[in-house]
Amino acid sequence: MIFSKSFASILLFTFTLIMHTKIKAQNKYTIEVNLNASSSQVWDTITDFTSYQKWNTVLIMKNNEDLEVGKKFNVTIINENGKSSKFKALTMNKIPYKEFSARQKILGKWFFSATHYFKVIALTDSQCTFIQTWEFTGLLFKPMRKTIFNQLKRFDQMNRDLKVHLEG
Repeated sequence: MIFSKSFASILLFTFTLIMHTKIKAQNKYTIEVNLNASSSQVWDTITDFTSYQKWNTVLIMKNNEDLEVGKKFNVTIINENGKSSKFKALTMNKIPYKEFSARQKILGKWFFSATHYFKVIALTDSQCTFIQTWEFTGLLFKPMRKTIFNQLKRFDQMNRDLKVHLEG
């Protein structure tokens, strides 16, 4: 009997670990683009919020041009029909020329939280990869997952906009 309880506990633990890992992976969405531009050119472009209107048809960010950690700023996402959704985000971290992230919450992390990571990885002096990743938590996310992930596909257009802007 002791063996079966131990075995059952191990099975339950393993199943829980696998499901937790799977669920955690389902709470993430990542897109990337390879660019023929230096990592500093990409960083300077994605952090120059005032110039977004010149190249970015998807995203507008205002009121935190220095990406001060802990400071809120305004975000507008424009869909393919030109309609926009607006919210405030909080700068979570900044490692110059490498990455920054911002978080949006609705009624606290327990209800809905989305953290958007912007990463620049140098491949050579004149090539890099720009990666955008979103991580989600909260009760609202699971029933809205499909809708949210479909909306995030719009950011592929932002990556195309960035590529055209930097590569001509």
